[in-house]
Amino acid sequence: MPSAWVFPVYRLMILFVGPLLMWGSGGGALGQEAPEKGGVAVAPPVIRLAPVAGATESPVVTALAIDPSGAYAAAAGDDHMIRIFSLSDILAPFPQSALLDGHRDWVQGIEFSADGKLLATCAKDGKLQVWKRQESQRDDPGAITAWSRLWSIEVPHALFCLKFIGDQSLVVAGFDPSIYRLDLGTLQWSIDHRSESADVRALAVSAGRNYLAYGGRDGVVRVQAITSRGESLREGGFAIAAHNHRVRGLCFSQDDSTLMSVGEDRRLVGIDCTTRTVQYQSDLGAGRLMAIERLADDRYAVSGSDNTIRIVRPLDGSQLEDPSEVSLVESRWIGIKLIGHDGTIAVLRASGDHLFSGSFDTTIRSWEIAKALSGADSQGRFVHPVSAQYEDSSAREKIR
Repeated sequence: MPSAWVFPVYRLMILFVGPLLMWGSGGGALGQEAPEKGGVAVAPPVIRLAPVAGATESPVVTALAIDPSGAYAAAAGDDHMIRIFSLSDILAPFPQSALLDGHRDWVQGIEFSADGKLLATCAKDGKLQVWKRQESQRDDPGAITAWSRLWSIEVPHALFCLKFIGDQSLVVAGFDPSIYRLDLGTLQWSIDHRSESADVRALAVSAGRNYLAYGGRDGVVRVQAITSRGESLREGGFAIAAHNHRVRGLCFSQDDSTLMSVGEDRRLVGIDCTTRTVQYQSDLGAGRLMAIERLADDRYAVSGSDNTIRIVRPLDGSQLEDPSEVSLVESRWIGIKLIGHDGTIAVLRASGDHLFSGSFDTTIRSWEIAKALSGADSQGRFVHPVSAQYEDSSAREKIR
């Protein structure tokens, strides 16, 4: 398995190594203690993935995952390679990462299993790969020899999204009505679900692991009741025409009472899973929305083609002087904008008190959520500390 470098960005100090232009930090920090579960010990403001051998440019970032401990990340994009690297020693001058191959097209999805022992990837080449962490290297997932390919399959169409269902199953979908399921115990491959849309772009599994949500080209969000192993149940499902264009992201609330969705119609929609009706909806007036991630305190981060992340929270009656002003389908949100990327933000991941964003500008940026919430200016904007030179195209518009 080849290796690669991952470069942190701090004070925009340019280093030339051979023919490659790479960003470096003003200093390094070695021997960082491992973070508590779900937290990040040290995270640089910006990470840029180095080009692979023979390439001259860093890849755009289309897929990103943080392992459950918050210590490691996996990232991939248009160079078809998967990089696994430590978030706790990334401040070292040039930390190495594991480089996993096997894909022939853009990688669209990366997920760690709940225990961090498995890593799954899918791509436009129609291939699903499952990687297993070697027990002898369990404390160093970024080691070159730490991961081995456990299982792979290729289907005759692109794959766009995947999700683990506990430690029992893995579901994956793409440019076809089929939603595939891999039983992780038997490694049996099956089609347990079929969508009425032939282009599925988003999957979500409820925290209770009793519902699978999916959506795609037709704008309909579908929710299917499942067993603990991810098998489809005939009863208990529903569908809502939530969007006018492709659904791009789905996310359940922490208590599974609400399902949030974003789409290419620029709308953020909240679906009440009990009444099975639209509870909130808002046109954010931004570009196409591509990703959504749940944060603490009923907040959500959403991003898309306008290079901006919005942290929003739906208003309810308890937050207004006159609770009767809130309509179930009215566009009432509070939130801030995170400014810094210079390209479409394709993926968002939260870990502990940090939010990570991957973009077509070839960078992964980390944001301290509390600092962003408290440090927003009077217009509700927080500018990334390394990215003050970038300006959001709609920065002067207050979030709606």
